[in-house]
Amino acid sequence: MFVGNLSSELYSELYEKPLPDDTHLWHSTHQWEDAPKALQAAIATNPSNKYVNPHHFAGDLSIDEKFWADHQPYLLSRGYQLRPRYQPDWVPSWKDCETPLRDLDKYEDSIVAFSSHKVLDATRVSDGCKVMMKRVDPAGSELYLAQYLSSPHWTGDTRNHTVPILDVICLPDTPTEALLVMPLLLRFNKVPFNRFGEVVDAMQQFLQARTNYFLYCTQVVLGTSFTTLSNIDCFFRVGDACYLNLMMDASKLIPRGFHPMNDHTHDGVTRGQERLARGSVGPVQYYFIDFGLSAYYPDEPLERDVGLCGQDRTVPELLTDKPYDPFKLDVFQLGNAFMEILMVCQTRISFSLYDLGAYFDIYLQNYDGLDLLSPVIQAMTSANPQDRPSPSRALEMLDRFSSETLDQCVSQFPTWEVWRRPNGSFEEDIAFLAAKAQAEKDANLNV
Repeated sequence: MFVGNLSSELYSELYEKPLPDDTHLWHSTHQWEDAPKALQAAIATNPSNKYVNPHHFAGDLSIDEKFWADHQPYLLSRGYQLRPRYQPDWVPSWKDCETPLRDLDKYEDSIVAFSSHKVLDATRVSDGCKVMMKRVDPAGSELYLAQYLSSPHWTGDTRNHTVPILDVICLPDTPTEALLVMPLLLRFNKVPFNRFGEVVDAMQQFLQARTNYFLYCTQVVLGTSFTTLSNIDCFFRVGDACYLNLMMDASKLIPRGFHPMNDHTHDGVTRGQERLARGSVGPVQYYFIDFGLSAYYPDEPLERDVGLCGQDRTVPELLTDKPYDPFKLDVFQLGNAFMEILMVCQTRISFSLYDLGAYFDIYLQNYDGLDLLSPVIQAMTSANPQDRPSPSRALEMLDRFSSETLDQCVSQFPTWEVWRRPNGSFEEDIAFLAAKAQAEKDANLNV
């Protein structure tokens, strides 16, 4: 369990139990003897600093972060630069602050990569391009599938919506791990949709990937033969076509770029971001990421998979031990991602405090004006797999919308970023939202 900025005081306040000793999760990289004294001075200056984890304040790296810091020299020799926090000679920029620290969030090198066990951002030295690196098993199927789908045969195909693999780095001292290098992408709905057709375009691109790249049988379930397209006698499925794996290339929407860990900012510390509307920049490209649960089959898979799969555990097939059609599962997961994120009036947004396993359910209305998508999404999320459309059939349903309908405006209602208080820390904002949501639920129960 990695708690990042969360202090024992806040943990105890929220969960009514002491914070477990997490010393073993940190690697002490700096001997800052005055760190406790400096933290107390910071708390006296700004009481919200009591939420800061002492290990974090002292400039320690988590064990997962140390992996990246240890490999920074080699990655640099391969042409990739990590952020200052992961440099061998890094010293916390707030250490020599002449006055008591008021806000640790104002220092970019204080930003911890909470997903650093598997992924971390970097900069390609040759052109300044921002990339993401992911640790994978060099002998596993994820590396093979990712490389195959980025092969010349597919990269020129406009229907290819799998994340491009820019490079594969084999680690000299770690033969059991390799690094996939991918472009830095943004969650597909982080920039609001303004028109009905923009939502339809996103759905179409993700469905095209289903129709053309993860297929297994001519005119049976997914509509087109993979073997016909590629002359390779095997069949692929995604396995995790869920919200967190649906991404977009935001380079045109956010020309100044975004910080990989604080993607609502340009630089990681300054709130606010200049964004352009989708309609003003032309088509936006959407991509699937994460092939850790993907699979390929030497023949027609039909109903052969069993067990849990992916982020979405609400898929009906996963509630039993019976074999299921993995491609029908993909259809449900994709439909459910759009159901929960784009159109349900009271959708669920869960906030996790640094992987503590505790979530606050906050119900907010996301969009108004997407009701016409209900028939498609409801069909894709049918409890009976046989009632779900193939991706090609779902595409036909989307193609029926007129140009006038596609041009209709949709409205987004306040989301978490809108509700954030101007001067609140991240932890305070979460606690504030949780209390607000609970109060609203209690009020509704008393009506």
